[in-house]
Amino acid sequence: MTNDQIILAQIIKERCAESNDEISLSEYFEIYSASEILKNYDLSYDDITYGIVGDGGDGGVDSIYTFINGELLKEDTLVNSNQKKNHIELIIIQSKTSTSFKEDAIIKFRESAQDLFNLANNPDNFSKRYNAELIDKVKLFRDAYSKLARAFPKIEIRYFYTTQGAEVHPNVQGKVSKLQEDIIKMFGGAQFSFEFVGAAELLEMTRNVPSTSRVLEVDESPIGTTAGSYLCLVSLSKYYEFISDFGSLARSIFESNVRDYQGSVVVNTGIRKTLENKESENFWYLNNGVTIITPKAVMAGKQLTIEDPQIVNGLQTSHEIYQHFSQLENHEGDDRAVLVRVICEENEEARDRIIRATNSQTSIPPASLRSSDDIHRNIEDFLKANGFYYDRKKNYYKNQGMPVAKIISIPYMAQSMMAITLLKPDSARARPSTLINSDTEYKKIFSLDKSIDIYLKTIQIMKSVEFFLKPENCDIQLERKIITNIKFYVAMVVSIKLVGGAMNIESNLAQLPKVDISKEILKESMKIVLDEFNVLGATDQVAKGPVLVGKLLNY
Repeated sequence: MTNDQIILAQIIKERCAESNDEISLSEYFEIYSASEILKNYDLSYDDITYGIVGDGGDGGVDSIYTFINGELLKEDTLVNSNQKKNHIELIIIQSKTSTSFKEDAIIKFRESAQDLFNLANNPDNFSKRYNAELIDKVKLFRDAYSKLARAFPKIEIRYFYTTQGAEVHPNVQGKVSKLQEDIIKMFGGAQFSFEFVGAAELLEMTRNVPSTSRVLEVDESPIGTTAGSYLCLVSLSKYYEFISDFGSLARSIFESNVRDYQGSVVVNTGIRKTLENKESENFWYLNNGVTIITPKAVMAGKQLTIEDPQIVNGLQTSHEIYQHFSQLENHEGDDRAVLVRVICEENEEARDRIIRATNSQTSIPPASLRSSDDIHRNIEDFLKANGFYYDRKKNYYKNQGMPVAKIISIPYMAQSMMAITLLKPDSARARPSTLINSDTEYKKIFSLDKSIDIYLKTIQIMKSVEFFLKPENCDIQLERKIITNIKFYVAMVVSIKLVGGAMNIESNLAQLPKVDISKEILKESMKIVLDEFNVLGATDQVAKGPVLVGKLLNY
């Protein structure tokens, strides 16, 4: 073995062990390699695991991800078919812990592509050959492509074959051209790429830590303060470059913003028309501008280097600027300006207060102040004291190298609380990424009036159920898709059994001295759920609908 192979094997072994044996070495390698390959997309661990389909019948595909204009496509993602210019990226990864690259992997890639990406074929007709998770992810891509095809989107299809190997034999390399021919025949005009990622490449990716600073080129001389804050005008072209990464929207710099992009609402339509009309007044005359928070900003000439920038006001403006310029052949040369406030504040609590203040002048419900809400800070502190890391700020703990299984995202917490304390596992299953977009539902889940202990107990129950349902721990070998569909229901039934009934389940769980779940309770709960799930048809629609939960609550 080469030095790179030895070092990589040690890194993987150590990081996998940090997960307290909750994940196998091969499973961890799938997560690790996908995380490194997709590092620039700023995905959370939940996002990474969402795309993993490696199981029996995976057609050589261990993970598969579709991005629409830089955003990860999930089953509850809305695809805007009215947008004129779109960029679709399909990324397919095979991750093997072996120390060599084999021809068979590329042959499998080609066979699965011929079966599943040919639009004349129905993917469901291959259910005996490929697992349900793979078919579902392929259908996500195909559906999105079909919706956007009339606008002739730019499409990239990228394959990655990842092992702990060192060299690629010419015979293996030679198999790629046939796969490329097949893809180009099916998707005319598509950009195709294939990368062999071995030990040396993975180590290089691991060492390449994304910079937390960004450079903003300003017009003229900004107004500066003694505290290091700045008020400046930035040309629209340069601001577009600031909020973009390789042509995609740099979503990580919007993480602290309290509102999601609102689409074609009246305000955004007005911004769009202003951007399109170059003969109107300067853009900053008609727009309130953008507020950026940073712990440190340094000015050199006309370049402002901003450490860990977070756009906390002006999300709609930023999105419209991005959408406008990303559809142009050449984004340079637009000298109209946007007003940018760069507020330097090192204290994290003070930054949260600024986030609230900069968004308090418009009619935003308090529940919209997501990650800056006090409840999330309380959950973060309480979970950390009990061995979990609450990702109040996306990827904060991932970037610190904390164990995969111990990082809890806000969406995951919301799903767990929805399933266990609100007895709505159907909603938890159906809306993995949009569950708390509703302020009403958000308030039911995240509230200072709740016992802080309920958040810990909910996670402990959910993690126990997920661990039990793994093939190596469960007497019944369940497909990954079945586990995805039933785990929230099993968690609900386990919780009901723990406290002796569904009535007042949240308060009763909070009163438990500790969460102690026997294997018998887990087995009984899984059997109850599986029996009812199978009777109803064992489909996605059953898992996402209200009938199954009604049956279980009346059990």
